[in-house]
Amino acid sequence: MILSNLDRIIETFFDGFLAFSSGTSLILVAALIVDRLFGEPKTWHPLIWFGRWVDLCRNHTQLPLEASYSRQRMVGVLAWLVAVLPCLLMLLVLLWLLPNWLDTLLSVLVLYFAIGWQSLREHALAIYQPLSSMPLTNEKLDEARLAVSYIVSRDTQNLDESAVAKAGIESVLENGSDAIFAPLFWFLIFGAPGVLLYRLANTLDAMWGYKTESLLHFGWFAARFDDVLNYVPARLVVYTYGACGRWHAAIRSARRPSARWKSPNAGPVMAAGAGALGVQLGGEAPYFGKVETRPILGEGDLPTPQHLKEAIWLVDKSVFLWGLVICLLV
Repeated sequence: MILSNLDRIIETFFDGFLAFSSGTSLILVAALIVDRLFGEPKTWHPLIWFGRWVDLCRNHTQLPLEASYSRQRMVGVLAWLVAVLPCLLMLLVLLWLLPNWLDTLLSVLVLYFAIGWQSLREHALAIYQPLSSMPLTNEKLDEARLAVSYIVSRDTQNLDESAVAKAGIESVLENGSDAIFAPLFWFLIFGAPGVLLYRLANTLDAMWGYKTESLLHFGWFAARFDDVLNYVPARLVVYTYGACGRWHAAIRSARRPSARWKSPNAGPVMAAGAGALGVQLGGEAPYFGKVETRPILGEGDLPTPQHLKEAIWLVDKSVFLWGLVICLLV
């Protein structure tokens, strides 16, 4: 009798696990296909509304700069919770109330809005296409400079061809981790609530996580929490870039001390991608009127437009690899 009950419990567990696994793979593949076909919505996006809500939370909570850094940090944590928890709670309630087929549809939409695969490709191609023109005219170079200015924070108006390509490659590699693979990872771990939490936390880091006088302490928690959420996905991306490119060069580049120059996550990801592509990134770059000298990331040639095209393809191959592995194992 006991063995019979145990058999039923085990059978029920595995049936539930298989149903969850197949549903997870279906949702993930569907979201990737929708994103690749339609890209990011051009006129409206839920994160626009969230950004306004975040600004409202900051305006009503941030203390004057004269307040102690501990109080500023405490208020920053409170503002982060006020910004994120209502959105997360609404999603949890919807998932609890909706029937299964609407639950699945909602999960596809949440994951679709959270990833930015096609958007990243479009931004990168807008840089690559004018750079690849033969001959490269000043007008085409200016077009590429303008396109890259939309996705990097450095000064772009005087960048030469190689520097524009380098800025684009760095952005593609870093944002590949933040905008594609980290959301997929947290969806696999915690489903739609996990990917929503990640995307909102990542957005808060982008809005509050700067080391400026006004945000250094208020945005401290937003920056650190985003680092924590990206830590494991970034390490997986390091190995993914290596598997889809030059393995030994990628792993070697990611393990060098210079790969930690920017953050615990972005540096290793960009270094691994640079090694996988056989290109040198980092080095000098102009920020806010001053030239900043950064460590060299990766190894190989100086950046060219062809390396930017290869970076786009490296991210594409990495997405296909993740999709294949997830479908086979999850």
